[in-house]
Amino acid sequence: MTARTLNEMLAQSVARFGDKAAFIFKGEIMTFAQLADEIEHCAAGLSELGIAKGDTFGIVMRNCPEFVILSFALSRLGAVAVPVNFLEKADRIAFIFNDAEVKGCLTSKDFLRTIREAKESVPTLEHIFLRDPGGDEPALETIYRHPLDEAAGPEVSPNDLVLLIYTAGTTGLPKGVMLTQRNLLSSVESCLLAFDLTNKDRVMCVLPMFHSFAWTTNVILPLRLGATTVVIESLLPLPPALKQIWKHKVTLVCCIPQVYSALVQHIHGPKAWLLRLLNPLDMAISGAAPLPAAVQIKFEKTFGTALLEGYGLTEAAPAVSVNPRYGAHKPGTVGLPLPGIDIKIVDDDERELETPEIGEVCVRGDNIMAGYYKRPEETKEAFTADGWLKTGDLGFLDSDGYLTLVDRKKDLIIVKGFNVYPQEVEAALVDHPAVAEVAAVGIPDASGDESVRVFVVLEPGQSIKPRELIAFGRETLATYKIPRDVEFVDELPKNALGKVLKRELREGATKSA
Repeated sequence: MTARTLNEMLAQSVARFGDKAAFIFKGEIMTFAQLADEIEHCAAGLSELGIAKGDTFGIVMRNCPEFVILSFALSRLGAVAVPVNFLEKADRIAFIFNDAEVKGCLTSKDFLRTIREAKESVPTLEHIFLRDPGGDEPALETIYRHPLDEAAGPEVSPNDLVLLIYTAGTTGLPKGVMLTQRNLLSSVESCLLAFDLTNKDRVMCVLPMFHSFAWTTNVILPLRLGATTVVIESLLPLPPALKQIWKHKVTLVCCIPQVYSALVQHIHGPKAWLLRLLNPLDMAISGAAPLPAAVQIKFEKTFGTALLEGYGLTEAAPAVSVNPRYGAHKPGTVGLPLPGIDIKIVDDDERELETPEIGEVCVRGDNIMAGYYKRPEETKEAFTADGWLKTGDLGFLDSDGYLTLVDRKKDLIIVKGFNVYPQEVEAALVDHPAVAEVAAVGIPDASGDESVRVFVVLEPGQSIKPRELIAFGRETLATYKIPRDVEFVDELPKNALGKVLKRELREGATKSA
């Protein structure tokens, strides 16, 4: 029987795999049956506190089983989890919590001071719980009660909101992406069909659970399968996290390019061949940012495992496409649409374009968000007139249906009326041996025209003059695409998943102009 909600899905897995490890965390095992039991006790406690259907509850913490327990307990009640990046400052968290009107928050001792500071301006926030006992606030387990009576529990439907993830808006203020039970379950089923996994697989969750990429592929997917998830609290330091792949025989990793780059840099020397020989990985998926060809080649050579690039966004819960596990892998593309998901390319007037014309990528499927929380106008603007999600990404489909992303629509640079795609400029310059990272942005002048400015991080011990780098770019770039300005920086501003925050670069450059 097909599950209608996340909790029905989990109950089906418990019936089949109750004694099997659902999570391995810091050497401790939590079985599927134990997980379900803690969720029911937690849901009862939340209900006694007055948390009911439609209420929202914040989560600000690193990866751990309690993150999942609380989220599923809220789902059991028809309530909504609001996970927030634990690196955010108090004022940002306060904005999100006020917008979502959260009634409670689960955090850890590491972030308690920030949550208390945020609470001062969040009148709806009544309860703060810690993951572990022994702190100034009560531990989550102190509210556990006798499990809810199943018959007396609230009615939860597939269309009910279950997750509210805040993403940056066009104004820089976060806006809540509303994801329903159906959205998440549909995304998981699409991934299962594309990945061809079984309950014998082992998944590593090293990405932060507050992000939809980790939540769908690293948490819900293995729970749906009856597979074991190895939960890593933090990627750093790298060596202990890396060892978990071999220690627990992890077969699937879904991560961002920066993690794969770090992995291959860590494995070198005479032991590299042995690690490859003993490598348990069957598949690796890369998403959330463009995968450099050099990283893909190095990873596949080091691990002897295919690294498949995919594409998604929070509004799509989040998976949209991936290079197939079996069949043609096309480097530079983000693969084929996942089963049950449709993609089309449109122009500025929402007219569908022919292959391989470049336009805005639009997506349709049961995985697509219900809208932006309390933002009807922005929700309307996010969809085409015929109901397709406008992703804001520019790309094209080839004759085989593979999607290639060109750039973010909002990051497009217009120079003398010509389109300049930052990704093309970045790819040209990062090939220089002295260059580690590049970010290209458009800087407007008084006439409304733009020029290309690049922010460059150099490899350790390397140096190069701006004019030398510009000359290097001139070898492959058309004249109008060549950067006018080069600024060397120690690091590029990034979010928790490693995406470069180009808005910050543009704003800083514009102010200093």
